[in-house]
Amino acid sequence: MILTLDVGNTNIMIAVMKDGHADLTFSLSTVKNRTADEYAALLKLVTHQHGIEPCSAEGAAIASVVPQLTPVIREAVRIATGKWPLVLGPGVKTGLNIRTDNPSELGADFVAAAVAAASSYKLPCVTIDMGTATTLGVLDKNGNYIGSIICPGIVVSQEILAAKTSQLPHVSPEAPRKVIGTNTEDCIKSGIMHGAAAQLDGLIDKIEDELGEEVSVVATGDFTNIVIPLCRRKDIVIDPELVMRGLWHIYSKNKR
Repeated sequence: MILTLDVGNTNIMIAVMKDGHADLTFSLSTVKNRTADEYAALLKLVTHQHGIEPCSAEGAAIASVVPQLTPVIREAVRIATGKWPLVLGPGVKTGLNIRTDNPSELGADFVAAAVAAASSYKLPCVTIDMGTATTLGVLDKNGNYIGSIICPGIVVSQEILAAKTSQLPHVSPEAPRKVIGTNTEDCIKSGIMHGAAAQLDGLIDKIEDELGEEVSVVATGDFTNIVIPLCRRKDIVIDPELVMRGLWHIYSKNKR
């Protein structure tokens, strides 16, 4: 058993992984002024509620896109488990050949998702992660990571729309009843949710045009269950464990 943690700008996703599958997944809010002791207490509380003792974990692996929080979460995991976690970054073996202009710029979540996709899905493959940002990663037919696309996420789009206009309210992140809205709330929901779905459809089409071949597509993240069913493309696989499984693979490559 190992713990895997995906530290994002909005939430920290945590899984208890056994043999490459999650026995338990849960999330904590990303609060940048929480201490390591506070995060450790929350980690212990949730795992204990499910009959899991963190100190029985063999180890842990972390992917973080919040640099200032990375050492805090690292220390929290050490407190909870008694072991220092593996932090995905330079010097960590991933088995992924990154062919971008600056491989060190690639986010740890991109890397973990790509590692899992390369081991589980037909290549070439596009990974989608719908969190604070909506991101797409592209693996070519040989499993090389060749590039990414980064778009504003669902919550970011909604918050900016409400903040920059005088009369448009905040709305809940859910699909509207139909595309053509007949009230302000449904109009906003349609624009954001159907807009996000149409954006994914269009971007995947453009990726296939650029590669000159069809791709498989796998999606993960907070809003996949809302947005992916709205896409015209019906072969997108929703895989909520994608990043966690990638971290499990990477931990396995480095545990010696």
